[in-house]
Amino acid sequence: MHAAAVLLTVSAILGTALSKSGKCHGQRLYCGSSLNNMGWSDDAIWAGIRKGKQDYPNWLTSGLFPTTLFECDGRTGDDALWFRSTCSENGCHDAGSGHSDYCQ
Repeated sequence: MHAAAVLLTVSAILGTALSKSGKCHGQRLYCGSSLNNMGWSDDAIWAGIRKGKQDYPNWLTSGLFPTTLFECDGRTGDDALWFRSTCSENGCHDAGSGHSDYCQ
Protein backbone atom coordinates (compact mmCIF):
# COMPACT_ATOMS: atom_id res chain seq x y z
CA MET A 1 0.00 0.00 0.00
CA HIS A 2 2.86 2.36 0.77
CA ALA A 3 4.31 1.77 -2.72
CA ALA A 4 0.96 2.61 -4.30
CA ALA A 5 0.79 5.89 -2.37
CA VAL A 6 4.32 6.78 -3.50
CA LEU A 7 3.43 6.00 -7.13
CA LEU A 8 0.31 8.16 -6.95
CA THR A 9 2.30 11.04 -5.47
CA VAL A 10 5.02 10.76 -8.13
CA SER A 11 2.40 10.59 -10.89
CA ALA A 12 0.67 13.69 -9.55
CA ILE A 13 3.94 15.60 -9.36
CA LEU A 14 4.97 14.59 -12.87
CA GLY A 15 1.53 15.42 -14.24
CA THR A 16 1.69 18.87 -12.67
CA ALA A 17 5.21 19.48 -13.99
CA LEU A 18 4.25 18.44 -17.51
CA SER A 19 1.09 20.52 -17.53
CA LYS A 20 3.04 23.64 -16.57
CA SER A 21 5.10 23.49 -19.76
CA GLY A 22 2.81 22.25 -22.50
CA LYS A 23 4.46 20.59 -25.44
CA CYS A 24 4.25 22.30 -28.77
CA HIS A 25 3.28 20.16 -31.73
CA GLY A 26 5.57 19.82 -34.73
CA GLN A 27 5.19 22.21 -37.62
CA ARG A 28 2.41 24.21 -35.96
CA LEU A 29 2.72 27.98 -35.47
CA TYR A 30 2.41 29.50 -32.01
CA CYS A 31 2.25 33.08 -30.81
CA GLY A 32 4.56 33.71 -27.89
CA SER A 33 1.44 34.67 -25.93
CA SER A 34 -0.04 31.22 -26.67
CA LEU A 35 3.14 29.58 -25.42
CA ASN A 36 2.89 31.70 -22.27
CA ASN A 37 -0.73 30.56 -21.83
CA MET A 38 0.49 26.95 -22.12
CA GLY A 39 2.83 27.59 -19.19
CA TRP A 40 6.02 28.51 -21.04
CA SER A 41 8.18 31.12 -19.32
CA ASP A 42 10.39 33.51 -21.28
CA ASP A 43 13.37 31.33 -20.28
CA ALA A 44 11.62 28.26 -21.71
CA ILE A 45 10.97 30.11 -24.99
CA TRP A 46 14.65 31.11 -25.21
CA ALA A 47 15.60 27.47 -24.52
CA GLY A 48 13.22 26.35 -27.29
CA ILE A 49 14.80 28.83 -29.71
CA ARG A 50 18.28 27.54 -28.85
CA LYS A 51 17.08 23.96 -29.21
CA GLY A 52 15.65 24.80 -32.66
CA LYS A 53 19.17 25.82 -33.78
CA GLN A 54 17.89 28.31 -36.36
CA ASP A 55 18.83 31.93 -36.86
CA TYR A 56 16.69 34.56 -35.22
CA PRO A 57 17.01 38.36 -35.41
CA ASN A 58 19.46 39.87 -32.93
CA TRP A 59 16.82 42.47 -32.01
CA LEU A 60 14.43 39.81 -30.68
CA THR A 61 13.80 40.35 -26.98
CA SER A 62 11.57 38.67 -24.41
CA GLY A 63 9.36 41.76 -24.52
CA LEU A 64 8.47 40.94 -28.14
CA PHE A 65 7.56 37.30 -27.46
CA PRO A 66 3.79 37.84 -27.01
CA THR A 67 3.49 39.24 -30.56
CA THR A 68 6.04 36.92 -32.15
CA LEU A 69 5.11 33.90 -34.22
CA PHE A 70 7.17 30.73 -33.68
CA GLU A 71 7.07 27.40 -35.46
CA CYS A 72 7.40 24.29 -33.36
CA ASP A 73 9.99 22.05 -35.01
CA GLY A 74 9.00 18.45 -34.40
CA ARG A 75 12.01 17.17 -36.31
CA THR A 76 14.56 18.25 -33.69
CA GLY A 77 12.47 17.17 -30.73
CA ASP A 78 9.66 18.49 -28.63
CA ASP A 79 9.72 22.14 -27.66
CA ALA A 80 12.23 23.26 -30.30
CA LEU A 81 11.17 26.62 -31.75
CA TRP A 82 11.95 28.47 -34.95
CA PHE A 83 11.43 32.22 -35.20
CA ARG A 84 9.01 33.02 -38.02
CA SER A 85 8.01 36.68 -37.66
CA THR A 86 6.90 39.42 -35.36
CA CYS A 87 3.35 40.50 -35.94
CA SER A 88 2.32 44.03 -36.89
CA GLU A 89 0.20 46.33 -34.79
CA ASN A 90 -2.80 44.00 -35.25
CA GLY A 91 -0.94 41.40 -33.23
CA CYS A 92 -0.62 37.66 -33.08
CA HIS A 93 -3.82 35.65 -32.82
CA ASP A 94 -4.46 32.32 -31.12
CA ALA A 95 -6.34 30.15 -33.62
CA GLY A 96 -7.43 27.64 -30.98
CA SER A 97 -6.50 24.09 -30.16
CA GLY A 98 -5.32 22.04 -33.12
CA HIS A 99 -4.77 25.08 -35.40
CA SER A 100 -1.76 27.24 -36.17
CA ASP A 101 -1.74 30.75 -34.73
CA TYR A 102 -1.34 33.63 -37.17
CA CYS A 103 -0.44 37.30 -37.60
CA GLN A 104 -3.17 39.61 -38.79
